[in-house]
Amino acid sequence: MTVRVGLLPDLEVLRVEDRRVAGKLAGLAVRLRQQAPLWPAYGERLVIVVSRARELQRAGDRTGLTAVLRIMLRWLFRLSRGAARLPGGQH
Repeated sequence: MTVRVGLLPDLEVLRVEDRRVAGKLAGLAVRLRQQAPLWPAYGERLVIVVSRARELQRAGDRTGLTAVLRIMLRWLFRLSRGAARLPGGQH
């Protein structure tokens, strides 16, 4: 939900460098690190992706950040629905 109703809409109206965007990304990173053990096959992968998203935000790359967040949104949706595998997975 944070990605779909918070971060993506914020990126449409706020500067990518805005502290509110940074704060929401930091919060998402904390939650994913805490919940990573729930998805043994993919938790670490999600942590890496959110770390990359934070790098893109700090670099001011709106296009790259939006793309990474959309991919993460799809992954999280699949995991919430009990998907056995994420796209491109090795497992």
